[in-house]
Amino acid sequence: MDNVLLFAAGELFIVIVMMALIARLNGKDQESRHLYFGSVVLTALALVFMLAMAMYYWADAGSAERAQKLFEACQQIVPPLLTLVIGFYFGQKR
Repeated sequence: MDNVLLFAAGELFIVIVMMALIARLNGKDQESRHLYFGSVVLTALALVFMLAMAMYYWADAGSAERAQKLFEACQQIVPPLLTLVIGFYFGQKR
């Protein structure tokens, strides 16, 4: 379980760095704010999926079944959400 917590701390660091970069760039126009929001949503979904994979990988024998269910749920939920977000942000007519 310590490995999962270390992995989650690394993901938190990534989120903090992203927040600092977005705050520093501070997009003034609608287009850049739109792209920043899309990148944050995509990164958040990727980080949730990566955390589920880490929990599945480092699960001890007693919690392996629960970790398997969580991983399978993420496998079914995250890809459609990713395609929805990507299609929304990059499929718009200009």
